[in-house]
Amino acid sequence: MFIGIDPGARKLGYAIIDKNLNIIDAGILLQEKKNPNREDYFQKIFEIQNFFEKIINQYNIQKAGMEKLFFTNKNQANAEFVYGVRAVLYVLLIKKNIKIYELSPIELKKYITGNTKANKITVQNFVMKIFSLEKIPEYDDAADALGLAYISSILK
Repeated sequence: MFIGIDPGARKLGYAIIDKNLNIIDAGILLQEKKNPNREDYFQKIFEIQNFFEKIINQYNIQKAGMEKLFFTNKNQANAEFVYGVRAVLYVLLIKKNIKIYELSPIELKKYITGNTKANKITVQNFVMKIFSLEKIPEYDDAADALGLAYISSILK
């Protein structure tokens, strides 16, 4: 089994697939509070850790694809939280001896579409084709997680 994780401050996309590219589980975890404070963020990190620990214990995950962080002037306030999420997930994956592949958004686009400048809709359409989906995933974070899981399944 392979897991893809697209960490974010408000939405965290995840996907689990098997070697035949069957989607076992995929979705997003939302930060539901409108104006979360620091304590809310750390409580959410705790919930994310528990969620992924259950998933990793339930499935025989062999490899993980996780998106590298890409910060701009607009989203730097979220950096501490997202780094915290990634640290918790990294420790959990390492503890379970799961191979981790980190991919930048550009690398994700290249592996999925062959084009480093592809837009979100193009990535989603390619993910639909890879997994024979009838409709685009509701959130681009879930589509990215599916792409990351797929990439982790093909990398050595």
